[in-house]
Amino acid sequence: KSQLQSIYFGLAVIMDKSLIENKIDISSLDKYAAIIGANPSNGARSPKLWNAMFKHSSLNYSMIPLDVTKDKIVELLDSLNQDRKFIGGAIAVPYKETVAQWLGKNITLEAKKIGAVNCLYRGASGDLYGTNTDGEASLIAFENKFGLIDSKKILIFGLGGAGKAVAAYFSSKSEKVIIATRSEMMYYAKKIGANWVNWSQIDTLVTKQDVIINCTSIGFGSQESLSPLSKEQVEKLTKSTIIYDIIYQPLETNFLSMSKYQGLSTLNGLSMNLEQAVLAYQYAVDTKSSTEQIRSTMSSIN
Repeated sequence: KSQLQSIYFGLAVIMDKSLIENKIDISSLDKYAAIIGANPSNGARSPKLWNAMFKHSSLNYSMIPLDVTKDKIVELLDSLNQDRKFIGGAIAVPYKETVAQWLGKNITLEAKKIGAVNCLYRGASGDLYGTNTDGEASLIAFENKFGLIDSKKILIFGLGGAGKAVAAYFSSKSEKVIIATRSEMMYYAKKIGANWVNWSQIDTLVTKQDVIINCTSIGFGSQESLSPLSKEQVEKLTKSTIIYDIIYQPLETNFLSMSKYQGLSTLNGLSMNLEQAVLAYQYAVDTKSSTEQIRSTMSSIN
């Protein structure tokens, strides 16, 4: 155990900064939240949203990005669990499933069903607990723009941490959800009442869908120049098809750009990102602000 994993006489345990890749300073804060991932310091939006709400509430709190490597994520979680200045926060790629496993029983039923966590908060025992706000947020964002999904035929690409959450929530409202992945995921599809197909079959399916949702990382980061569908496949889509890409960096992926060019209705991940932050903030922060107030304050951030 590191020296910061022990409690000294009269001294509070603080996070072991040697476990993270970026530099932070939390010494002047009363409390802090964090977004934890491979490199959230490279433009993650959650700190801006949470910090706007902390400022609005006159709290000497801040959300900070914590860049951590795969070999140190569990040790970092152990350290944060003992740091009482840490109130919780967000989990970014690629650790949503790893954090769910680390939490064990300290997880909500919906997050357990999904198998991935994107939100940490303190439970009644004082230990860290986890839930998943990705799925609920994705559905709220979609229905706010396009109305109820009802019996729409929906094709979802990808079953990573966010993909599992999105698929679980959309399949709870529609019995016509198909999930496409490159590796076999039949067990998860059955678990949430959806159907699974291998990625190689999507060419014959895309023209028959009402909604297509990209939950892969294709279009983000090192794959920013790529799209889950080719130009030729997008051109085959019916004009009523709705394209939903949960990526928000960039705001318009190549997939969305090609879809817009074909006159299709589109939605990026920005509104989903806002809604999951609103939900997560309410889990982690002891706040008297209403959902509407939190959403209004956070949505003022560009």
